Amino acid sequence: MRATTRLNKDHRGVTMRFSAIIASLVGTLASAGPLWAQGAPLPWGQSSDMLAWQVFTQIAGPAGIPGVKRVVFETWASDPDIYVAAGATPKWPDISQPKLLQASQLGLVRNSLKPMPHIITPGECQPPNDPKAGNFPANQCIGEEVRRNWSSFQYIVANKLYSIAGLKQAFVDKLNVDFPADAIEVKADWVKVPVVVEWINSTIKPNPPLTADSVRNLYYTNTASDGQEYALVGLAISSKQVKDWLWATFEHQLSPGRCDDVGCHDNFAAATANVAPKNINGGKANQYYGTCPRNKAGAALLESAGLSPVWANYCLKGSQIAFMAGSKPTILGNSVVERINAGVPILKSSCITCHSYAAFDNSGSANGVFGGVGNPDKSHMQGMSQNDFIWGLLGAN
Repeated sequence: MRATTRLNKDHRGVTMRFSAIIASLVGTLASAGPLWAQGAPLPWGQSSDMLAWQVFTQIAGPAGIPGVKRVVFETWASDPDIYVAAGATPKWPDISQPKLLQASQLGLVRNSLKPMPHIITPGECQPPNDPKAGNFPANQCIGEEVRRNWSSFQYIVANKLYSIAGLKQAFVDKLNVDFPADAIEVKADWVKVPVVVEWINSTIKPNPPLTADSVRNLYYTNTASDGQEYALVGLAISSKQVKDWLWATFEHQLSPGRCDDVGCHDNFAAATANVAPKNINGGKANQYYGTCPRNKAGAALLESAGLSPVWANYCLKGSQIAFMAGSKPTILGNSVVERINAGVPILKSSCITCHSYAAFDNSGSANGVFGGVGNPDKSHMQGMSQNDFIWGLLGAN
């Protein structure tokens, strides 16, 4: 990733050379049917799908901590580490700190406008917003964590963007919030292992049926602060290597309906670049879409990164770097993270659009507008200072 970051810094403003490529892609997408986010060329010519996989291999690599099960992103600061109680100072987490899961922040603000982090503790579990959308077991929970790498952490802390007082001062100072090019943010959704067994067996009915042991072989799992083992079911990544960030979402190959509505699209690593949705033209939702085998380039990248074989079961659904392609909005959403947990239908999901409304006013209060697709509505930003696409400010105290 260091080489990619250097390339970004050297060529971030160089767009003329690839204007013809971008124009061609936009024309193709604008004339297509359902519009999805996939494989747009970055200013330096690289596919956004390729960059998505490069970031994935960086964050999913082993952390290399003796005796501690962690991948790289699990060592980063979570929102509860950053958005602390009023008067407190954020601290980079200790390596042995338990995994603190919470309810979907997007789901909370859509329902109650009370985005305080909901920490899952023993005996406490909050169901997702729309479990029926994915045939998710009733009265079970999906735990979520948002983590930010050292670059993001430093920027937030240095500019005091973690507190109401700091946001108020940033507004007065007219701070242009602009995270560094190596900033990375990760949102991960987790489900208890026994619940994964129930969910997958009842919905897609694999043969042989899943067991707890097969979940551990097929999913990346880890233990949370409640002492229970969770499986990673959905992963959303954003990287500031482009001005409006790269947005990419990954799904486990067993997730029911993972390609519903808009399909799955990966023009870099997948043996089949475009997988059509099965739930249109009378088809049923939440079907199984099969594995997502790699092509030669994708297999080589994952092998060279030294990832555990379990990560071969995670598929890129799409990447996004622009609000629009021609006259049509781009769409990107995860069947678990957005559709089930937050309750946002895929066809109404656009990572880049929703995050563009992340802003604060002169009182340090967060913008109350969320969601949408396509170009942002500027009227929703009046009297607001943009927080560079970072919704973490919802947890500021």
